[in-house]
Amino acid sequence: MSEKPQGFDEYTPSRLEWLVVMLNSMVQYLNTVPGEPIVCAFTPASDGNTIVMHIRYFADIPPEQVKRIETDSRTFALDLAKSYNWDSWINIQTQLTPIERPPKK
Repeated sequence: MSEKPQGFDEYTPSRLEWLVVMLNSMVQYLNTVPGEPIVCAFTPASDGNTIVMHIRYFADIPPEQVKRIETDSRTFALDLAKSYNWDSWINIQTQLTPIERPPKK
């Protein structure tokens, strides 16, 4: 009998890992600034209770728009955690990363 490929090895994710997978699979549906690519991704922190929300955006986007995306993303994450009854122990930290817009050719 042949050995299973590594991709078929059984693995049970933690609740935090599962929540991050669900968030990253659904985050594409959040409203962002039209025509402005804003990247939002979630990763689990090492403490087992915290999700880090990484938001990367062009530095010239108005701060109020970036704040709206941050607020909407946080609300989205907490609502999803609440649907699993995990909102009582989830913490969310934000890491904002402004990047320079590439020069026009």
